[in-house]
Amino acid sequence: MTLLTTIAMCAALFGGGNGDPPVKPELRIKPATTIRGLHVTIGDLCEITPTNAQTMALAEIRFGPAPHNGYARAVSRTDIIRALAGAGIQLKTLKLTGGNEISVQSFAIEVQQQEMLDAATAALQAQLAIEGGDVEFEPPVRMRSVKAPPGRVSQDLRARVRNTKTNLSLAVVDIEILVDGEVFKKIPINFKLRRFHRILKTIGTIRKDTPLGPENIRVIREPMAQVSDLYLTKMPQIAGMNSARNLRNGQRLSLGDIMPPALIHRGDIVTVVLTRGRVKVTSRAIANHNAPLDGRIQLTNLNSRSQMTGRVLGPGLVVINP
Repeated sequence: MTLLTTIAMCAALFGGGNGDPPVKPELRIKPATTIRGLHVTIGDLCEITPTNAQTMALAEIRFGPAPHNGYARAVSRTDIIRALAGAGIQLKTLKLTGGNEISVQSFAIEVQQQEMLDAATAALQAQLAIEGGDVEFEPPVRMRSVKAPPGRVSQDLRARVRNTKTNLSLAVVDIEILVDGEVFKKIPINFKLRRFHRILKTIGTIRKDTPLGPENIRVIREPMAQVSDLYLTKMPQIAGMNSARNLRNGQRLSLGDIMPPALIHRGDIVTVVLTRGRVKVTSRAIANHNAPLDGRIQLTNLNSRSQMTGRVLGPGLVVINP
């Protein structure tokens, strides 16, 4: 049922008795009014009598948006007539009295910053719980003051993480200020993020070829935006391994920092097998350094003193493939 139909029916119901014509609603223009919501209605601009269903419907007709915070607007009698006509109301069915102009002033209150921050924090915590990971966040030190209409019925806050995801070091939560269920303003709140990962780090300095274990390696909660697959994160990854180079105190352990224990040690005399097609030549050589199983090793030929490079195939055995 349209507003015009409702008003027409109410006018018929509330008409005078004994065949008297219906009493016309009187709209008396107020000298000034204050608006609590986002919209100005005819009921804000005029005192409407008598009180019945017809006049209540008239009062709900929207005139236009409320003025911005701190500003006033002058509304003329002509403006009100145009608004009524635009709503389909016949002016002959009512009586418009009062002055020729009304001052319309909006009313706003300050939105509590702590309430906005609490709403943003709750939204961010929920998003981080979905994404997972070890993350700490830091709220903004300063927030700008915001004023909004209190609303005719309610003023609420709605918080959402922008794009429904966080960045590596930043999260933006948009706070929507709802006045009577409509969005009045959107306020962004930025949170600094600090992500942590558990990785293996050295405790003290470690010399090359030193066995690695709980006595010199610990799992540490380390602030890192993201962790590379090159970094080691669990103690079983270093079980039975030695340091591949000298390591400093507090160094993050990576794949290149570990190696299997040496199967051949520096100074060992080894058998060298050189394969050329179907021909295999064996000789003796001395290891120039330590090398693990399947590791590359440099050798010095015992007879010619020439240098060669091979691969450790087993204890005391090195193969060279041309």
